[in-house]
Amino acid sequence: MQGQLITTMSKTNLVTSKVDSLITSILASSKIPRPGIINIEPVSNLCQLKCPLCPTGVQLLDYPPKIMSLEIFKAILDKVPFISLLELYRSGEPFLNPDLFAMIRLAYDRNIEVVVSSHFSFSKPDDFFEDIATSGLEKLFVSLDGASQETYSHYRVGGDYDLVMANIKKLIEAKKRLNRTKPEIIWQFLVNKFNEHEITSAQKIAKDLNIALDIRPIDLDDELPDVTLGQTIEERMTDWLPANESYIAERYRGERHFPLFPGVCKDLFTRIIVTVDGKVMPCCMVWDHGNVFGDLLADSFDDIWYSRKYLDARSRFLIEDYRPQIQSICFSCNNFGSAPSLRYKLNLLLVVFRKSLSLRVKKCLAKLVAR
Repeated sequence: MQGQLITTMSKTNLVTSKVDSLITSILASSKIPRPGIINIEPVSNLCQLKCPLCPTGVQLLDYPPKIMSLEIFKAILDKVPFISLLELYRSGEPFLNPDLFAMIRLAYDRNIEVVVSSHFSFSKPDDFFEDIATSGLEKLFVSLDGASQETYSHYRVGGDYDLVMANIKKLIEAKKRLNRTKPEIIWQFLVNKFNEHEITSAQKIAKDLNIALDIRPIDLDDELPDVTLGQTIEERMTDWLPANESYIAERYRGERHFPLFPGVCKDLFTRIIVTVDGKVMPCCMVWDHGNVFGDLLADSFDDIWYSRKYLDARSRFLIEDYRPQIQSICFSCNNFGSAPSLRYKLNLLLVVFRKSLSLRVKKCLAKLVAR
């Protein structure tokens, strides 16, 4: 009986090992589909606020501020006709780009869902809010970390709480006036030691305004592989983490450990990050322009996405002790480990192939209906 059990376990382990190897070979190859998400920065290294944990806010980036032209934006979109979601923000305030509405409309006309994140702390005329309401923007995240100026200004240095709140109300009014349901307004509230006591107040205000409230633990930027903030992570934890542990990210609880996150780096498989001048970054955590993976203005998308550099970077997070042909910032990144469990690989496989599987299911259902 015991011998049969050992034999069964051995067979199960063998099957598991073969499945693991098959999934790994697929994910590490050029067989993965193109991504459905693109992140484009319309403004680089330029913002009115001085948020103390932001590389742009504390001026850690060693390249000059820049605004993307509409021509470059069009050229990038032309290279990625398969994209379904555009995140139009990154290392600066998006609304500083005078062509932002034209960019949103251009993407909207191509059936691309557009999301923008803004601090929203600026004075604008009424027609600005009407432009937002009619632009085709799907979602607007408003960074508002507090329910009063006193708490909000600890992190959003230079911001005006009352102005942000007034702008939210103006946009709500513009949507009603124009009979528009979009964009969805999402109040993003990063919980820290200065504002945690105002969460209940924020929830009431959001309910009264009939907008979504996205309460998130504050991120201390310890996951940036090529940017170093002035303070140590221990100092940042002391300065910013709230008392209520339920609002503290898991990696800041207890002893520090690496890798910081479980699983696999999904950015390398599911999205593409494009800088203000068309360069491709491996993930949203990378800031140094010396770590680019390609140039969408000079190369085709497939030449970048299926390049040796990308394939090696993906393999680094899938295969233990992987030896690359081309080194990259990914090999000095401590965010994710190598050789993740089969569960994580299977989950990633489903995420990567979800769109293509969905299309196949739709085609099969259409054939069945047509019979």
